[in-house]
Amino acid sequence: MCARGDGIRGSKDLRAEIGKFPNSTNERKKMSTKTNFKRVALVAVATLGLGVLTSVAPANAVGTATIFSDDYRVSTTLGASNSGVCYVAEASSTTYTADTAATTTQNAANVVEMISTGTLTFGTQGGTALTAASDYAAFIITGPAVWSGLPTANGTTPATPVLSNDMKELSYTYAAGAVGLPTALFMKPTGVGTIQVTFKNYDHSALADSDGGVQIAKIVTVYSVASCGAGSYSATYSNVKVIAVGAIATPAATSNDTSNASTAANGGAIYVRVDMRDSNGVDLADGATYGTVTAEVTGGLVVGAAASGSTTVAYSTDKSTYFKIEQGTADKPQSGTVTVKLNGVTVSTKTVSITGPVASIETSGYDVRAIGASDAQTGDYVVKDSAGNALAVAISGFVTLTDAQAKIITAGTSSRTPDPTSITVPKGQFNAACSGSKGGTVTGLKLKYVSSALVTITSPEFSLTCGSTVFSYTASLDKASYVPGDIATLTISAKDIFGNVVYDTETIGTTGAGTEASIAGSNMTAVVAPTNIDTFTAGVKTYKYIVGSTEGSFNMIVDLDEHTSSSTGQSAVTLPYKITASTATVSNADVLKSIVALIASINKQIQALQALILKKK
Repeated sequence: MCARGDGIRGSKDLRAEIGKFPNSTNERKKMSTKTNFKRVALVAVATLGLGVLTSVAPANAVGTATIFSDDYRVSTTLGASNSGVCYVAEASSTTYTADTAATTTQNAANVVEMISTGTLTFGTQGGTALTAASDYAAFIITGPAVWSGLPTANGTTPATPVLSNDMKELSYTYAAGAVGLPTALFMKPTGVGTIQVTFKNYDHSALADSDGGVQIAKIVTVYSVASCGAGSYSATYSNVKVIAVGAIATPAATSNDTSNASTAANGGAIYVRVDMRDSNGVDLADGATYGTVTAEVTGGLVVGAAASGSTTVAYSTDKSTYFKIEQGTADKPQSGTVTVKLNGVTVSTKTVSITGPVASIETSGYDVRAIGASDAQTGDYVVKDSAGNALAVAISGFVTLTDAQAKIITAGTSSRTPDPTSITVPKGQFNAACSGSKGGTVTGLKLKYVSSALVTITSPEFSLTCGSTVFSYTASLDKASYVPGDIATLTISAKDIFGNVVYDTETIGTTGAGTEASIAGSNMTAVVAPTNIDTFTAGVKTYKYIVGSTEGSFNMIVDLDEHTSSSTGQSAVTLPYKITASTATVSNADVLKSIVALIASINKQIQALQALILKKK
C-alpha cells in the first residue's frame, strides 16, 4: 500500500487536491477505466502528454504566443534527470487543438505522482522560441518544489534564463539574437505536498486585451509523496456494485447498488460488478502475479466469475470483472450475502435474494360494488413464494364460478400486477362485475395462479358483495353513558331494498332541500364534521365525537333526509345518552346532615361515659 498518509494529505483523496486550484476542478476518477489508464502504467516508458487543464487563450493571442498546450510534456523515461516518477495521467498530443492553450478540463487531468526525492523532467516537443519583441515565457512553481539549475536553451540563439531567488520561477524574455527557449526543464520536490506547475506566455501584441496579454498555456499538478501509491489497492477508488445484467461490462463509478438489482425472480441471476483500482484511480493489473479477486456466497446460493457457477466461491485474476449469483437449488427461494475479497482481504459485502416460485395468494381490501356495475377494481391481492417473499406476479383469474355464484357476480382478472418494490401501491388488484339484478354476498370465491408447468395455486376463500342504494339505516352509540372528555363513536349502518349492505360509493346525503344529512347531539363535538359527500364502506359509516363537560341526559338525532321516507318507514334515529361526572357531587345539605349525625353520635358517647363513672362511685 502507498504510504501516502505520511505525505501531502494524510488519508484524503489525492485528486481532491486539484480542487484547490481555480483551473483544476474536474473529478479525475471519471477517467479510471481500462481503456484510459492501461496506457499510463507505473513509470511508463512512453512519453505522455502533459498539458491538459487551463484557461483558453484569447482569440488574438493565438498564433503570436510563445508556448502552447503541447509544447512541453512530462517525461516518463527514467534516468539521471528523471527519477522517482510513480504515475502520469496526461492525454496524448492528438487531443489538443494546435496553437492553443489547454482547456480547464484538460488541465484537471494533468496529474503526476512522484516520490519527494525524485526529479521530474518536462521535455519540449520541438523547437520553441520567443516570437516577437517584448514577449516572454515563464515557468512557475507553487508548492514544495524548485527548478533544478538553469536549463540549456533551444537553438543557436538561446534566450537568457532568469531564475527567481526562491528558484520557483524561471523566465525568458525576447532579445535580438536571443529567442530560443529551453529543450527541457527539471523540477525537484523539496518535500511532500501538492505542487502546481504553470506555463505562461506574455504576448506584447495583446496589451489592450482585458487579460493584459497573459496566456496560461498549461497547468500540471504534481503530488510529491513519501512512497508511490500506484499499483496498490485503494478503497477510495475501488468499487463493488450490484448491477443490472445490461451493465456488467461497464466499469462501476460508485459502489451504490442499482435500484432493485439485489433481488432476482425465480430462475434469475444477480450480478456484482468489481473494479479494483489504486490510489490514482487506475485499474489494478490483471493476472495471477498481481493477486486474485474472490466472491463468496451464503444462503444456498452459487456464484461464478463472469459466468454461471456451481460453487459457493468463485475466483478471478481479472481485477475489473463481474460475478454471477444464482440459486443453488432450482425453484427454491434463497437469500444470503456476497463477500468480495482481494488477496483474501474483504473489500465489500452485499446482501442479495432470489425468490422462489408462487406458493400462495392472499386477498384483502374488498369493495362492495353496485348492482349492475361493470367489470372494475374490486379487491387487492399479494402473491408470495414459500419463504413469504412478495412476488411481482399477476394472478391468472378466478377459480371457475359455480352457477349460484355466477348469478350475482362475474369474475374478472388482474387489473394491476403486484409491485413489491413500490412503497405506495405494492399490492395487485383484481376485477369483478355485479351481473345479477338483486345483488347479495357471494361466498367461496378464490383467485388462482397457473404456472408454466400447469401447477395451479389458489387463494383462501373470500366473499364479495353487490349492493344497491340506501333503503334503510340504523344508528348507534358505543356507550349509553359517558364522562366529560370521553370519545364517543357513532355508527351508521345502511342496507338496500334486498337487505344487502349498500355499495361503497353511496353517500349519506346530497346538497338540497330535504336531502341533506343532519347529525347533532348536545355536548357532543365532532372530531371531523359529517358532510353530505361522506360515503359508506361495506355498508357502514362511523364518526367520532368529543364529550362535553355538562352533566345530564341528552339525545343525538341522526337524520339522513335523502334516505328517509314514509313509504319505506325509515325516519330519523334518536339516540339517548347520559353525561355523568366521574366523581359524585356532594350538596351543602348532605354536608350539614353528616355534621348533625356526627354531633349526635358524640353526645351519646359522652352520656355513656358519664353513666359508667357514676356507677363506679
